[in-house]
Amino acid sequence: MTTPQRVAAKFLLTDPTASVELQPFIGIFHRFIQEKLVEGLLVDVTDYSHVPNGPGIVLIGHDVDYGIDQVGGKWGLFTLRKRYRDVSTQQILRDTLVKSLAAMVALEAEPTCEVKFDTGSVAIEFFDRLLAPNTDEAFETRCKEIEPVADALYGAGAHEIMRAHAEDPRKALTICVAGESVDPATLIQRLGG
Repeated sequence: MTTPQRVAAKFLLTDPTASVELQPFIGIFHRFIQEKLVEGLLVDVTDYSHVPNGPGIVLIGHDVDYGIDQVGGKWGLFTLRKRYRDVSTQQILRDTLVKSLAAMVALEAEPTCEVKFDTGSVAIEFFDRLLAPNTDEAFETRCKEIEPVADALYGAGAHEIMRAHAEDPRKALTICVAGESVDPATLIQRLGG
């Protein structure tokens, strides 16, 4: 299989069903652009707070997007990695996770940001349906690519890998990795970031 060109990671909040005030994230994300507090060529901030169970507030970039979203009814930090070439899926996964964890550190350091994240699980989504369809075969292939990254993140044999939305081939292939919740800075180091 060829390397997918759009890979996302979502870490949930410690209380993913709690009410989240989205408006402060508009200013926070604008400051992230101005002060280059997270990686990526950042372009703009988009407000989708009017969409129920939607993308929330999104920091749009050329090569990476960050967002506080409620897709699936659970609040979390969504990081979409895009526009890269000639790298392996494992490198893309590591890069996506490092960028997401670094954004998490930046958000938790914000005095006006009252969210805390749970690093004990992450959902990895492959949005290129031609290169990573939501099939058993694609799941098996992508699991082999995810396994070494999950080992680095949570420790060899100290994690579980599961498939979400297996019953609905229309949804993006989503693979959940669960392990011990550790502070984001430690996980960044484990991933070599």
